[in-house]
Amino acid sequence: MNQPRTKIDVNQTVWVRVNVPIASFGIPFAREFVESYPFPTPATVYGMILSFIGEVDRSIYVGSRLAIVVTQLGVPSIMLRKIRRVKSRDLNDANNSKPELQTLLTGLEFLIAVSPDGSGLADQMMQTFEWPGNTKRFGGFSCGESHNLVDEFSLMKHAQVTDHLAMTHAFCLQPDESGEWSVPVWVDHVGTRNTVWKRASFRPLDHLSELRMFEIQRPS
Repeated sequence: MNQPRTKIDVNQTVWVRVNVPIASFGIPFAREFVESYPFPTPATVYGMILSFIGEVDRSIYVGSRLAIVVTQLGVPSIMLRKIRRVKSRDLNDANNSKPELQTLLTGLEFLIAVSPDGSGLADQMMQTFEWPGNTKRFGGFSCGESHNLVDEFSLMKHAQVTDHLAMTHAFCLQPDESGEWSVPVWVDHVGTRNTVWKRASFRPLDHLSELRMFEIQRPS
């Protein structure tokens, strides 16, 4: 792992504040009780950004780097809902769907920072903010599952980020080879074989200089 490349230039990044009133980021290895990460994963955030800019080919911006800072933890609750798990090739088979307990997060707010590197993702985000009429999107704008509808997706200046963090008790999700979390940076939607995982830590953020970025990577 090239550790220096994970560092962030806070003055050159594109910062966005995101508010998701109701969300759930299921931990892939959970079974009867579908627990949620307390944060959106890098793969989830990347997918949300692609939805924002109207891009359906997620391979175009491979190599992009992004950081995630949770400024308001979602309040967890538990609900019973039908969860789809493909066990039969017949998609209408009743075994593919059954009631299970799931964790929901209410009132989640977080910041994302996207590096203006060679991938071009940050530039495309800025173009979408400046000329939204030129972007073609379809469906709801969600963070992860379709019911995780995004309420706010606001561009922020660096000074605004600094002021906002000073008023909150923020937590950062960081790449960390000795971290307690395993998070996807690329998801295999057919199975799990080609999902790319990274170890990460989720801890209080004292200063922006401590922030590190995840790189979006395809399976090798």
